[in-house]
Amino acid sequence: MIIPAYNARDYVAETIESVLAQTLPAGEVIAVDDGSSDGTLEVLKSYEPSITVLAKRNGGPASARNAAIRHSTGEYLAFIDSDDLWMPDKIEKQVAYLDAHPQVGLLFAEAIMFADENGERVSRGKIGYTGDPNFRQLLFGDFIPNSTVIIRRSCVERVGYLNESPELIAVEDYEYWMRIATSFEIAGMSEPLAMYRLRPGNLMGDGSDIDKGLTLSLRAIREIERQFPRMWTETGVDRNLLFARLFIRAGYAWKQKGNWTECLRKYADALRISLKPRVFRWIIAASLLKRWS
Repeated sequence: MIIPAYNARDYVAETIESVLAQTLPAGEVIAVDDGSSDGTLEVLKSYEPSITVLAKRNGGPASARNAAIRHSTGEYLAFIDSDDLWMPDKIEKQVAYLDAHPQVGLLFAEAIMFADENGERVSRGKIGYTGDPNFRQLLFGDFIPNSTVIIRRSCVERVGYLNESPELIAVEDYEYWMRIATSFEIAGMSEPLAMYRLRPGNLMGDGSDIDKGLTLSLRAIREIERQFPRMWTETGVDRNLLFARLFIRAGYAWKQKGNWTECLRKYADALRISLKPRVFRWIIAASLLKRWS
């Protein structure tokens, strides 16, 4: 079980407690302090020897996860961010699933979003699309909650480690899921097995940074495109239509915030990418409908 931690002093203890409370105990729990300056390392060390603690200079979540992977020995590798929580039977259910489905390389589940408000925990809905997860679907957006993921070691042996490029920080997991999905079957469990904490310190916050999210998603897809240039032909996805749709999705998000100036800019960007009739229909739908994706 892998916990990357950076300046998470106020949250990581609860995360570790949720990992240690699993109904199926973890063979090893590895926490990596990624150059924190707020006392996170001291909190992690207070849990030794129940967990293994590694410390390194700050290099981003991918480098922290890679350090833990290299140090690990187990067949299954599960990830959890330092401010999220696991349901008590998360690992038990997922290990049973993987044991019964040897063709699945990556397994994930739904997660409940929550926020701490005035001393109370408030639910903000669920994330995690589990209908028909595959590489093609991932091109349209990251629907895999990081803290619900468990992979086989064979995934690392086949596709390598996470990409540590600074340009991919916050979407390094998205790029990794796509890379794994090019070589392995992925599956999702349609039940919440983790809790995703919404807070200002999250790398992607609560999703309110629309332009940042768009830019990072495009970077992740372009990195996969660089590695697998035939992916558009093999998946049957029209590259320009996909990119146009992502810009329209960002425009729709700006519209929902009441910012029509930014909304129209994103629609114009979409039209610069593709003038196919479908793009015009999407823009009309995104402009008029209360829900569009």
